[in-house]
Amino acid sequence: MLSFIPDSLKLPAAALAGALAAASILIVINAVWWLPAARNEGRDAERTAALQKSMELIKERGKTNAEIGKLSPADICRRLGGVWVPSDNLCE
Repeated sequence: MLSFIPDSLKLPAAALAGALAAASILIVINAVWWLPAARNEGRDAERTAALQKSMELIKERGKTNAEIGKLSPADICRRLGGVWVPSDNLCE
């Protein structure tokens, strides 16, 4: 059937055909199975990182709120750069 191909080229041609078949199978497996799994894994990792960052920010905000809650109106006024007028109880 392949008598037109010289004997010295049959083995390299068969090896090339096998390599092409194996490569095409791996490409299909990659496109159908590995690539979607990697995308989902990346999404999950990013969501986890965002959630952890959000939790850290919420904890920091809670500490800040607790510190501010301990301050008097005059202290808050001064920290914001205002001048507290005690007779009027106003921040200017």
